[in-house]
Amino acid sequence: MSSRYGYYLLSICTLLLLTSAASHALPLATNSPTGTNAPAVAVDPASKLLSEALIKMRVNDVDGALTKLNESIALDSHIPASFLLRASIYYQRKQWAQAEQDFKAASNLNPQNLIKFNLYEVMLLQKKYDAARAGFVTLQGDPDMGDYASYLVFLCDLTAGHDAVARMELEAFDGIDTKPSRYFAHAAWSLVHKNIDDARGWLISASQIYPPNKNGFYSQPLRDLGFLPLPPPLPK
Repeated sequence: MSSRYGYYLLSICTLLLLTSAASHALPLATNSPTGTNAPAVAVDPASKLLSEALIKMRVNDVDGALTKLNESIALDSHIPASFLLRASIYYQRKQWAQAEQDFKAASNLNPQNLIKFNLYEVMLLQKKYDAARAGFVTLQGDPDMGDYASYLVFLCDLTAGHDAVARMELEAFDGIDTKPSRYFAHAAWSLVHKNIDDARGWLISASQIYPPNKNGFYSQPLRDLGFLPLPPPLPK
């Protein structure tokens, strides 16, 4: 999972947790300071377990978080943050099928583009190229991830062996020279076609133009697909 979207994903988990806690609040009668009975709020058990799981994730107790999430989902299977957080654990462990199932459940409950992105990403990592491609196409109009989604559409076609389509997409990237997708798409094309020196040139050019975090963001799919890191250059 890219570090940029991984950070956003954790933020969404927190937001969905707060929303879930509010929507699952249980009123309790208590005595107020004015002497009148006023409703207090108690979080339902499933949301409480979800909150405890998020705390465990923040202290890197992943096993403890997974236990809490399993218990939360068993109590209530309608809280998207529970599936989303559990999917992120499965993703970290490279348990792609389980991650896909939970991202799909979270997306059905809360169809945000970022959740959909992670669903399509795990499809790509499982070599479900056509299904992943169809998903990324729907995100190309997103103002935040449109260029990246187009890059991943290209990677799906390239790795699936659809060279004619991928070649046309590669040529389209040449018309957007200010985007990192151009450099990384050319690097990917060269890697797939065993031209390591050419790929190295494109990656070096990208490193000279874009900051490390952006380069890492676009290079991550190439790492996930096994194309990076490159072998060291041969001595001259």
